[in-house]
Formats: sequence, C-alpha cells, structure tokens
Amino acid sequence: MNIQFEFPGPSETLSNSEGRSAAKDNALLEDFETRLQHLENRLQDLDVDSRLVFLKSGPHVFDAVLDLRVKVDAVRWMLRVARHLGDPERARVFATVANSIDQLEDALETELSAA
Repeated sequence: MNIQFEFPGPSETLSNSEGRSAAKDNALLEDFETRLQHLENRLQDLDVDSRLVFLKSGPHVFDAVLDLRVKVDAVRWMLRVARHLGDPERARVFATVANSIDQLEDALETELSAA
C-alpha cells in the first residue's frame, strides 16, 4: 500500500514506501521552518488592537497576534515531534503541518487586510 500526500506549496510528494529519502524529508523540514520563520517575522511587525468578543462564558479580550504566535509555536512543536517518528506517522504529521502553515498564512493575510 502506497499513500501519497500532495502539498500545495513546494510540489513535494511524500509516500510511505522506501522511495522517500531522508533528503526529501530534510527539504520539507527546511521549507516548513522557513515558512514558519517568515510568519514569525511578519507577526513581530504586526500591531493589531485586541478586540472584545462575547463567548458563552462571558466577554473575553481576543488578541489575534498572540493567537497566531501561539499557533506558530504549536506547529514548531509538531515539527519537533515529526523528526522522531517513523515513515507513515511522519507523513501524516507533515500533512498536518503543511495544512496548518497554509491556514496560518491565510489568517495572517486576513489580519493584515483588516488592519
């Protein structure tokens, strides 16, 4: 059984067969790290006011920049864990990381256009 994941960014394909090399994994890791660093750099320069939002539990102050920073750190931790996993598990985590980074980039663009 050969499972493949297509990533929208750097057209890389991961499979759990023996054909996937450590070089491809390292290239993906470097790409993910570069994208996360770019997100982090853009978040440092971003100054967005906090907003008051109403939840079921009551009013809450929402800081979008802090929320995005926490999520970037969470994705970094996923990458750290992925480095220690075997093939099928690593491929699943890489797919999750790629999706998460795409969503973070979209969220940042949304915040920038709203600011």
